[in-house]
Amino acid sequence: MLVISFVLLIGLGTAGLMLPRSSTSAPIRFVDALFTITSGSCVTGLAVFDIGTQLTRFGQIVLLLSIQIGGLGIITFSTFFIVIVGGSISFRGQNILQETFSQQPMADFGALLKSIIMVTLGIEIAGACLLYFRFSDLHPPNIAAYYSVFHSVSAFCNAGFALYPDNLIQFQSDWLVNLVICALIVCGGLGFVVYYDLGDFIFRRSRRPFASLSFHTRLTVIVTSLLIVGGTLGFFALEYRNILQPMNWPTKIIVSLFQAVTPRTAGYNTVPFDQLTSSTLFFIIILMFIGGSSGSCAGGIKTSTFSVLIALAWARFRDQQEVNLLKRRIPESVVSKAVSVTLFAVLVIVFFTFVLLESELGGSALQQTKREFLEILFETTSAFGTVGLSTGVTPGLTDFGKYAISFVMFLGRVGPLTVAIAVVKSVSRRYKYASETILVG
Repeated sequence: MLVISFVLLIGLGTAGLMLPRSSTSAPIRFVDALFTITSGSCVTGLAVFDIGTQLTRFGQIVLLLSIQIGGLGIITFSTFFIVIVGGSISFRGQNILQETFSQQPMADFGALLKSIIMVTLGIEIAGACLLYFRFSDLHPPNIAAYYSVFHSVSAFCNAGFALYPDNLIQFQSDWLVNLVICALIVCGGLGFVVYYDLGDFIFRRSRRPFASLSFHTRLTVIVTSLLIVGGTLGFFALEYRNILQPMNWPTKIIVSLFQAVTPRTAGYNTVPFDQLTSSTLFFIIILMFIGGSSGSCAGGIKTSTFSVLIALAWARFRDQQEVNLLKRRIPESVVSKAVSVTLFAVLVIVFFTFVLLESELGGSALQQTKREFLEILFETTSAFGTVGLSTGVTPGLTDFGKYAISFVMFLGRVGPLTVAIAVVKSVSRRYKYASETILVG
């Protein structure tokens, strides 16, 4: 259901973007329309042309709708509309929703879905209102309102599409735009389970200790905070003598913070990424691979998966069988999910990096392509993590490369959840093979 829903969304969006009224010049080619809509539906943000100048207002709205629907998920939208018209949700549908949005049994799915829609619209409207204060200084009121809504939706859904040719580089030192976009990205990447739990904690369980929050919420908030702080310090240290050198201290801080948040699958940038050092690009690849949180608009292997992997490695180094996090034992089924999702991500990135190296650089000697391996690895990881950051490789991709990256974006959006569900539904054997030992290390 999840895969077919996104295929239909991409198909309809591609057809809409290929209409003559969607382009300011010649009609968009099929491969470019497919790439752009896949990037929008999978909330990635990679683009093969400047959407602010190449797309008409109609084309931009088609892209914006694909971002909004893709960000929340077709299943969420369809189930929500069934609920509000008085329909019922099947038991299978409840299982899908519970696997997607909750770690515990939930009785009132209608309330959960209504909360998802209301929270999403509320955050996006609040973000648009704040952005309007700045955009109104640059554009007429109606254009400023449209730009505010577009960038608010794109930021919350972690898409990263911008209507400005330089993305958000012109707002590099603007604290209002930077903090609002960062807040929207973090909110979109926390996950709806966290919203639901935090809302219940604030409005129904006020004056209770922090421990009354669910384990998933506490873990998500802690890991997200650590990644933002660590990402900010890491970017600052790696770029202090490079791109940050001519900036004043307030700009250095806000630029470092923004570039720490945006790799969490958002795709906005306030500095040209083709001017960053190789070590910084590799550091950002790691952040893009981790991504946001489960049940959110974000991609990547997710913060909870990353946490389980760290806990698993720590347990194995100490020769312990049980995997523990925050003084809680993690079930073996969850550990298996985390390992399966991570292996799937690694295999996809490695395979398609190899494919793109052959399709884009085939026949070229290493001396001629010293930095391009890192750029293609960066592009592939960005596509799988549905991030949208690029060093400038995207517009120059061959048609085959565009199809390959489109498929990677699709896998990055629906793959990890599909793999996780497949692991849960796998049937365990009723027998065991005889054990043998081998030399390791």
